[in-house]
Amino acid sequence: MRADDGLFEPEGRASFNPADFGGLEKKEEWKYAHLEEVCGFAEAFEPSNSSRVLLNGSDAPEGEAEKLLTPRDRVEAAGFSSVGRAFPIRMPEGKSEIKVVNEGPRDAVFLSLDFGEGGKSDALLSFEGAGEGVYFLDVKAGEGSEASLTVLCRGGGKKFVYDSTRIARDAKAKRNLVCLGGEFVRYSSGAYFAGPGGEAEMNGVYFSSGKNYIECRVRVAHAVPGCKSRVSYRGALLGAEARSAWVGESIIGKGGQGSDSYELNKNFVLTPGAKSFSEPQLEIKNGDILSAGHSSSVGYFDPDQLFYLRSRGIGEEEAKKMIISGFFDELLLQMGSEEAEREFKDFCRKAGVRDGAQA
Repeated sequence: MRADDGLFEPEGRASFNPADFGGLEKKEEWKYAHLEEVCGFAEAFEPSNSSRVLLNGSDAPEGEAEKLLTPRDRVEAAGFSSVGRAFPIRMPEGKSEIKVVNEGPRDAVFLSLDFGEGGKSDALLSFEGAGEGVYFLDVKAGEGSEASLTVLCRGGGKKFVYDSTRIARDAKAKRNLVCLGGEFVRYSSGAYFAGPGGEAEMNGVYFSSGKNYIECRVRVAHAVPGCKSRVSYRGALLGAEARSAWVGESIIGKGGQGSDSYELNKNFVLTPGAKSFSEPQLEIKNGDILSAGHSSSVGYFDPDQLFYLRSRGIGEEEAKKMIISGFFDELLLQMGSEEAEREFKDFCRKAGVRDGAQA
């Protein structure tokens, strides 16, 4: 393990060697996914190096970078063992855009984004293309910085994304995720505080349609005093075979005095037969905190809401569109990203829905 792993307070195994995790089992890390969809990624592979990484329209420079945290599951360890190229990027102040495009065979890529100290940066990062792969994203929010990153995960194939954010003293890190489509997508996000006074805001929207599976895992670790985290994710499922899972973990360690933490997940099932799993977790190891809480829900259209709108002369389909639009608009507005809002609503239209309601 690395020195920073102690801040993240990992439970169970952590290793860069895939063999240390044993075989894949239908247990905690993989209890919602179908293992036959995962087993092909349980061993190290030869990367295709087919992914193109662009920074503001130009090829990003390759270099050496060190992973912030030790892998915590077999696929992560096997994927990192397969990484063929690393891209250490010092983020400029202001707005910037990064694209990772893979139209080829299976690949493994490592991105390390350093937002520096005291600056204010707003970046848009997209993972796209029909190719499959394992992608690693490490983000460093330096002391006193304001680091905002919106991630678009789209395209086809199978994608495993592992990202970690290290938040230094008095830094503010905002993470937005828009996860859309893909045969199989597992997006694991982790944030940990490396200095007091830090703030983490982690937002996400995801939409599973057809036979797609989307799994989002979010882990926030409070191991130093006086830090604040807010996690808010919302998802929708369209199609009898659509599946999704969300697992949120907030851990307040012994050194996390004065912590303030809350996580929220809501899911809208638009088609009978679709399956959505939501599992918030909260672990508190000291009693000297400001507050901590969590909430989750999985639901269908509220008949009372439909009745109220229809009683005002609004047709059923229009009423459904209004309800779904309101369900997502609140969080999209909170994200504060025009790109995230546009991408989500464009996907809804292409999937045969309007603002989330079936056309």
